Amino acid sequence: MQALTRMAFWVRNAVPLSAPAWKAPVSLDTLRPQLDPMRLALLERRYPALSNWSAHCSAQDWRESLYVLDVLRQHIPAALPSGRALDVGSKNGAYLPGLVTAQPRGWDACELDAHRRYAWGATRRVYGERMAAAFPGCTFHACDVRCLEGPWALVTWFLPFVSTPPLDAWGIPRSHFAPDALLSHVVSRLVPGGVLLILNQGEREASLQQRLLERHAPEWWRSLGRIDSPLSPFSRERFGFLVTRPR
Repeated sequence: MQALTRMAFWVRNAVPLSAPAWKAPVSLDTLRPQLDPMRLALLERRYPALSNWSAHCSAQDWRESLYVLDVLRQHIPAALPSGRALDVGSKNGAYLPGLVTAQPRGWDACELDAHRRYAWGATRRVYGERMAAAFPGCTFHACDVRCLEGPWALVTWFLPFVSTPPLDAWGIPRSHFAPDALLSHVVSRLVPGGVLLILNQGEREASLQQRLLERHAPEWWRSLGRIDSPLSPFSRERFGFLVTRPR
């Protein structure tokens, strides 16, 4: 099985040509009846830039971006150092509007499996590049995060691979399973006062994440417990951690 996984991964990275990123942007009003009205109203009052998302967001982009915006609003400190931000494991850049709206700064969106192809021939990469081009100072990187040097004032990392079953399910070779090395790299690139927000899916992954943090940021991390948002489009519980590098 791993031989087939390695071959498939090699092929999609060796042939990165892609069909164009086709998207049907929708307005927020299209989704409004499906969203929690009180939380949505809070975000609209606090972030007027939401009105600009309609030019770039599909229905799923809206859902993921609103969720990410709500999570960052609740858990990222108000005062952060200046500098760029990084999102690790950005998929196709769907929630980049939420990141940029929560923290208006240049963002590096990084995805290892960026050449994964949809049925219509387009890859995650072209969608990520299209979304990044809509926001000044943002770049989509199709690479392992260890290829990027930073430094960063803020890092977000949603659902890192801390065990092999999710890696296998996504068809990524186990040679890329390096949770210790990846976390160490990211933590070492935080600027003084910079923060790393990690979200894990389920209690087991949160427990594994905690062990990693105890090894690589023993005095810098704290648990945020269960991460709740009425705007979440996801069914499974998520748990969070915040790493803060001392100034």
